[in-house]
Amino acid sequence: MKKHLLLTVAVLLSLLVAVPVMAQRGPGWSDEYGWGRGHGMGPGMRGGRGMGMMGDLIAPDVPDKLPVPKSQEWTQKLREVLALERLSYAQYMADVEKFNAYMPYMMVIPQEEDHVRAIDRLFSAYGLGADGKPTAVAETKTITEALELCVKLEKDLIPRYEWLVKNAGDRTSAGVLNELLLQTRYHLTMFEHALRMGGGMGPGMMRGGGMMWY
Repeated sequence: MKKHLLLTVAVLLSLLVAVPVMAQRGPGWSDEYGWGRGHGMGPGMRGGRGMGMMGDLIAPDVPDKLPVPKSQEWTQKLREVLALERLSYAQYMADVEKFNAYMPYMMVIPQEEDHVRAIDRLFSAYGLGADGKPTAVAETKTITEALELCVKLEKDLIPRYEWLVKNAGDRTSAGVLNELLLQTRYHLTMFEHALRMGGGMGPGMMRGGGMMWY
């Protein structure tokens, strides 16, 4: 019990230290892929985009029109990511009700919905059909099995997003997808932490609007 408590405190403290530092980066800073945020990202991106607690990034804006991707491979891989995001959203919605789970599902699910919406808007901006129909959700039997599947889904998405960002034909598309990549990395961190805790992360709301995981 003490070991789990210390682990939880360590994770939360590390995020409390790291996230505000990242949020203070103003317009023009670049991440590891060289794509800036804020004014440095080109049209369609809000300036001064910040990062909230536990990686609660603001969903990226997508302009009405973007250059049509020249690579059919890139477009197909984006459709595959869309299908995986739709599957993740459907899977998490099914499991959160089945197991009466709370955290981290209730933080991740709205962002998964944003991911689907953002990619749909990218295809609309390209003037292309989105497609990307998901496969059926898995029938998980325990919360541990459900969280293991969450980890698998998020791990599958990360390298796909990394490839799309590196090979995007325009900076705006790369910036939008990089925002989704950052969120996906946070999703993986949260699900892995929940799995280490044995799925015992419930809604412990502290006074003053704070949130406590246990």
